[in-house]
Amino acid sequence: MALQEIPKITKYLSVVLLFAWLGRSTVWNFLPVYFQLHIDQVFLIGVLTSLPAFVSLMLDIPVSNYVQRVGEKFVFFTGLIFGIMPAAAYILATPAFLFAGKLFEGVTKSLIWNSGWSLSMKSSDEETESESLSVFTLGVNLSTILGPILGGYLILAHGFQIVFLLWILTSAIAVPVFASYIGTSAKANRVKMMEKLFESKTYSNDIKHLKNNWSHVKDAYALVFLSSIIASFFWLAVPLMLEEMGATYAEMGLIFGFAALPSAFQILFGDLADKIGRLKTVLLLASLLTPLLLLMAYVESIVLVGILFFFASALTLGMSPAIHSIFDKNAPEEVESELVGFMESFKHTGALVGPLMAGAVASLFSLAASFASAAFISLLILLYSIKIYKF
Repeated sequence: MALQEIPKITKYLSVVLLFAWLGRSTVWNFLPVYFQLHIDQVFLIGVLTSLPAFVSLMLDIPVSNYVQRVGEKFVFFTGLIFGIMPAAAYILATPAFLFAGKLFEGVTKSLIWNSGWSLSMKSSDEETESESLSVFTLGVNLSTILGPILGGYLILAHGFQIVFLLWILTSAIAVPVFASYIGTSAKANRVKMMEKLFESKTYSNDIKHLKNNWSHVKDAYALVFLSSIIASFFWLAVPLMLEEMGATYAEMGLIFGFAALPSAFQILFGDLADKIGRLKTVLLLASLLTPLLLLMAYVESIVLVGILFFFASALTLGMSPAIHSIFDKNAPEEVESELVGFMESFKHTGALVGPLMAGAVASLFSLAASFASAAFISLLILLYSIKIYKF
């Protein structure tokens, strides 16, 4: 794939997201361990970890509708500003502020990803769509590799305060970078369009559009939902399993960064999806992921957890470009922003279920048993892909 074929705006978005996510990534994987210093029950930590997904779920449809009316750039810029707030709340460390920090995370995710996916997909050609979406997420993916490694050593040496301050700094830098290279203009009156979001007709039209296009997008929505459960399951299960095994923050950071390494090469999965077929790619990756997750339930070595987590993360990440391009291929362009909102709703529903599932199974049985539940979800992806695949 030639990088020059990727739209400039997609490359700029990737750079902005690199800044926005770098400081965040130094501590985000460690948050369940940080919460455990203030909250005793694993299930409650799972609830807290799933809170951003719940907030995003509530906001996805209004936000996507707002994107449709005022444009992606203004909404994305607003999300960058909100991205500074979670770290400021986490520094204060009381349960109320931990709760507030997760609320702000949910607002940020909804604003940035609803507008970002839409802007990137509208800018790309169908022939290079999967690769373009991979470049769009490249900045985030690079930060998730470098951030935990740096964060592990910083936390070990200086505690959590330093990484929260770094989160605030890099998020603040992303705001002027976006304004300079992409712009913040709205294509309609922002206040007036916000008022329209509270009109019932707005949502009845959205539901109507969803019903009219349900047969085209339902398969992509189902795959987004199931794959998001697995991706978000890792957020809680892996940090707490490493903590239970006695891993140091530096060791955790290396494992988190190592597991995120395949995300930098997600573009290769996008290229694979375009060459061998999007659905065939999902089917292949799910067939490899299912036994791998089941194996993780029986591992008791920190090193083996790291190795297996690397491969499990690679397979899960590899599904994303294929699934999103399945959606974009079938969603009509004139209502695509609205349907992106519904897609994000399915994604965030899955992200809500993942940590809750991990916390509930761990509370009732063990953290190891929770990996068996994730293997079951991967099996469902495999079975669903077989069901809809045209042999």
